[in-house]
Parts: sequence; structure tokens; C-alpha cells
Amino acid sequence: MNIGILTFHWATNYGAVLQCYALQSFLEEKGHDVKVINYKPHLYDDNILTFLRLGKLLRFRAYLNNRQMESALANFRNSRLHLTERVYSYKDIKHIASQFDVIISGSDQVANPSFLMSGEGYGLISPTYFLGFPFNGKRVGYALSFGCVTYPEKACNIARNYIKDFDIISVRENTGINIMKAMGRDDAFVVPDPAMLQKPQFYHSLADECQTNKSTSYDYCFFIRHVAERKHAINNILKDKRIIWNNEDKDYTIQGWINKIRQAEFVITDSFHCVIMCLKLHKPFAVITEQKGNIGMNDRLYTLLDKISLSERIIYKNQLYDIIEFQDKAIDWQQIDCYITQTNLIVNNIL
Repeated sequence: MNIGILTFHWATNYGAVLQCYALQSFLEEKGHDVKVINYKPHLYDDNILTFLRLGKLLRFRAYLNNRQMESALANFRNSRLHLTERVYSYKDIKHIASQFDVIISGSDQVANPSFLMSGEGYGLISPTYFLGFPFNGKRVGYALSFGCVTYPEKACNIARNYIKDFDIISVRENTGINIMKAMGRDDAFVVPDPAMLQKPQFYHSLADECQTNKSTSYDYCFFIRHVAERKHAINNILKDKRIIWNNEDKDYTIQGWINKIRQAEFVITDSFHCVIMCLKLHKPFAVITEQKGNIGMNDRLYTLLDKISLSERIIYKNQLYDIIEFQDKAIDWQQIDCYITQTNLIVNNIL
């Protein structure tokens, strides 16, 4: 079959790009012809106007770091993802949709209410990831994620108009089931993030492309948010450890990111997809959250780790000293691999 994927492949985020590549590769391994629908509104192009509009001048160093990361990810997208022509509005997707038998929306936060309500500009309803455009093929929502545990009523009423037309609906988080019910679908079920579908060798092969090998042992800290605050606290706690933070080794490639995880003795992160890489590469880890407990965006972590009895490794920011305990606590990787394999078998009947 000819399959199109709609996701946030354009985000400057390792996890967003990696889950897209993993899904594309997974479907190709099953014999399908796959393309990523290259949808990205003008609003998200990086230029001097957005630079000034978003106040990035006040965070110039972080902005330059982001640009270096985006340059590396752009090279990866262009060489690894099978992209269609660029599409700027959901209304224009109908011109290329006819080439597909199936269009898959997901994963990542494609169903985030903020994008639905203003993804192409303030006040413009953008139902792209709800497949709100003319299409005669099969509509699949795979591991839809919402970025919230309760969907705003106004956005829910709009989403309900589109979600009813999906042939298959699955979600990434447990709370997504109730969100789907609020939208009128009681047939949704939880599936793994696309990055979970690939075997460990898939990621080892990517890491092998990295030319840099660390000769001394280290812990790896990768944080998307509150980096300065976490760096100060964790460096004080692990003051006798050598720590590599984010991309301070100047390797911004996705291959280098995976390799830093693979070679680390221990990983500390707030990134969902970094946790997935730890599971795949058998790296002990701790994940730090800004909020305490299973609320908000923490649900994706609890959905993933509860089932493999590792949710205790989710540490609230005010309990960072627990990191020390988990550095020496063993993980039963065989049991985890077995569970992941069994879970992934279910997906073969969906995709």
C-alpha cells in the first residue's frame, strides 16, 4: 500500500524526528511504500521576523544552539525521510492525498488542542492532524497524543467533527482514552510510541554512524526544559561524576545524541524519547519532572513505565537526591525486552 504519514517531523526535537523515521522504517519493512507528508505552516519557518516576534534576541545563546541542532536535523530529514513536496496549509493537502491508500496521523502531540485551534496562525482552525481534508482512503490515528489530560471543551467540539471519520483510532497515553470518549469515540486503545516499534539494532546502527567515541566514563544529562536550573542542582549532587550535558560536545546530530546515550553509564533526562532510547539501549536512567505525580504531560511517562515497573524512576524536581539511589539499582532488561516484544506484536494487526 501507499501510506502517507502526518506528524511533527519538522520540529527541532530529536524525539519528533526519530519517531517519524522509526514509523516510516517500520512500515517499509512490512512492504509498504511510505512518504512523510511535508506539511509545515509558514508560521514555523525560522527567519528574522519570527526571531524578533518570539523575543529570541533575549535568549541568543539558546537560539544559536537551537539553530545548530536544526541544521543537523534538517540534514537527517532530507537524507532519511521520504518527503513529499512542501505543503503550507491543510487545505492544500488534498492535492497530494490522492496518491495514498492510507494516511496515518501520529504520533507525538499531533492532537494538541493549541495546534488545532491556531496551528496555522492565531484564530485559524487547523484540523490537519485530525485529517480534516478531502481523502477517500483509510484514515488511521496511531498513538495520538494530546499534550493534556483534559481537552478544552471548545476544541473538543471542533475535533469531534473530524475524529468520527477515522477508521482506526489509537492513543499513546492512558488519559487519551477518556479524551477520545469525550470526542465521541469509545473504540480507542493504547499503543506504543513509534520509536518503541523498532528493535535495538535499529538504534545501534544509527549510533554506529557517530564518529566520536568517549574514552572516559560519564553520565549523560539531556534536558529540554529548565536546563540551567537542572544543571546547577544535578552538578552539585553528582559533583564527583563526569557529566556531559545536552550537546556540549558540539555533536548536534541525532546519531550523536543516540550514541551519547549508548555510551553513558547513567542517563538523567526530562525527555520522553530519551527514556525510550534508554529502554532500547539498556541504559539505567532517571527522569525528572517539573510537576509531581501523574498529571499533565507526565502521563506519557507513567503510561510507558508503569507497565514495566519502572515508574519509581520518575523523580519530582524537589527529590533530585533520589538519583543517587537509582544509579546503583539494577534493571531486569530481559523482562522489559519481553514485555516490549509482546506489546509490539499487537501493532502488527493495526499497521
